[in-house]
Amino acid sequence: MKNYLYMIVAAAAIISCTEKEAVPQEWQFEEIIQIEGVNPIGIAMDGNDIFLSDGDHNRIVKVDSTGAILLEMDGFQRPMHIEFGEPDFEITDKVSKSILKERALFVPEYGRDSIAVMRGNKLDYLVLQDSLDAPAAISVYNNEIAIADFYPNRVLYYDGKNWISIATEGKELGQLYYPTDVQITEKHIFVADAYNHRGQVFDKRGNGVALIGDDQKMNAATGLFVNDNAVYITDFENGRILIFDLEYHLKQILETGIDKPTDVYVEDQVMYITNYRKGQLVKYLLKDIVDEKL
Repeated sequence: MKNYLYMIVAAAAIISCTEKEAVPQEWQFEEIIQIEGVNPIGIAMDGNDIFLSDGDHNRIVKVDSTGAILLEMDGFQRPMHIEFGEPDFEITDKVSKSILKERALFVPEYGRDSIAVMRGNKLDYLVLQDSLDAPAAISVYNNEIAIADFYPNRVLYYDGKNWISIATEGKELGQLYYPTDVQITEKHIFVADAYNHRGQVFDKRGNGVALIGDDQKMNAATGLFVNDNAVYITDFENGRILIFDLEYHLKQILETGIDKPTDVYVEDQVMYITNYRKGQLVKYLLKDIVDEKL
């Protein structure tokens, strides 16, 4: 009996040694996609369609995976970090008011202190109960909306019933210094706290609960993206993307091909990064790292 058990254990060991042992995945550089005449600030995706805000040229462009421009939408004033969503929210076209009942592209206009709403070729604006001063980003999550309000150093947040103003100017937890991006998740609100050089996490009552990357010597944390696996932050002046797990521990730093990044977007196993100054998208892929040892 003992010999029989020994043979089973030995066979299992041999099998385990011959199999490849998968280890955590990592992002790997794939390519640089040049976009002629565009200085991208924000990025959003709708299916396979890539939308970019071109603040230097006051427009939104839709591009394909090669960087070719498929559609241009002009007439904005310094559009910033954009977002798709479908909240049950009041909008106006300056003539009449209605409730938004379809998916739309939300465009913070830094130069107009407003949030534009694009549905096809139709332009409307969010009806707000507070004034904005250089909105830099918007996040839409079900019927919740969060706006990074740059000069007031706050996030204006709508929980589906009420508006609250989150944060004041400062360096401490719960304070902001020129926020430039924001994203709502199920339980939290994540903010690119740009000139505090970090990310920050708030609960939905407006309390600061965590700092992200404040020990990583970032220089202008301009954009962020959050999914079920990680928090991604653009380190603008240092030309990096910092990736943290959901306990806010640093997992990976990306630098290849990245120069003055303003935003990042992750869809499945593909990451796009906006290189603002050079007019580029940088593409990374999530790949398995496999231990080949026997």
